[in-house]
Amino acid sequence: MTALRVTTQLLVDRSVRNINNQTNRLLTLQEQLATGLRVNRPSDDPIDARRAVSIRSLIGKNEQYLANISMVNSPVAETNTSIETILSSFNRAWELTLRGANGTNAQSQLDALALEIDQILEGIFSTANHETNGRYLFGGTRTTAPPYEAVRNAEGEITAVNFVGNTEAVRVAISDVLDLQYNETGPDVLSETQDIFQTLIDVRDSLRAGDTGALGSVRLEEMETVRVQLTSALARVGSIQNRLDRSVEEFEEFTFQLQTQLSDAIDADYAEVITELNAQTNAFQAALSAAARAILPSLLDYVD
Repeated sequence: MTALRVTTQLLVDRSVRNINNQTNRLLTLQEQLATGLRVNRPSDDPIDARRAVSIRSLIGKNEQYLANISMVNSPVAETNTSIETILSSFNRAWELTLRGANGTNAQSQLDALALEIDQILEGIFSTANHETNGRYLFGGTRTTAPPYEAVRNAEGEITAVNFVGNTEAVRVAISDVLDLQYNETGPDVLSETQDIFQTLIDVRDSLRAGDTGALGSVRLEEMETVRVQLTSALARVGSIQNRLDRSVEEFEEFTFQLQTQLSDAIDADYAEVITELNAQTNAFQAALSAAARAILPSLLDYVD
């Protein structure tokens, strides 16, 4: 009888272990089906779990750089638009100055040209103080106040323009090794080699004075210098925009590659999981039936 009891206990223990193993595997497969993940916790696959942590860290870093780029895209685009607007207005002033310098205009015509130059001066002054989302573009790191102040005469006309910002660079991290300067300060754009405001003031005043000689010999040369510095500023901003666009493409491609690697490391194969789940379900039911057939007859041996 003792031997019978030992044999029966071993049979029961073996059946319980088998059923427990089947149950655990079923639960694992059901969890994989619910989450879509093969690795739901480190114990599922320690190697791939560590790999997933590393990949997620890289994805998070890429997403932060993409967020940084997105944050500065607007001010960079606004800077480009503002400089284009200033250059377009200044080109109009150039045309008016050429017309005034030809020596064939009556003073009334020169005064009319001077009036339009003054309007252009006001427009460029306004654009130089352009803000986007409450931040002024051309004031360096002083972004909460207008970077330019105008001195006006009794008639309200601008007689001088002073820069009251700073020339510090505003930078953004767009990779592990690059902090990119994305701003253009007022002096970089408007007075690097020739002050655009003083140039327009001098042109206006020369027109009013009828000094066509100065217009042809001095003012046009100064204006050409201003046009060159505006064009150079546009080229710099365009280079920044191109660098940001390339970085977005690179990070998006790298992130896609990382997400593919992450999927390979931890994602479940739905078709494979469903197939195995069906097989395990059948095996579990068979194990229950086998346990019942094996254990119950053995237990009846106790009854005598």
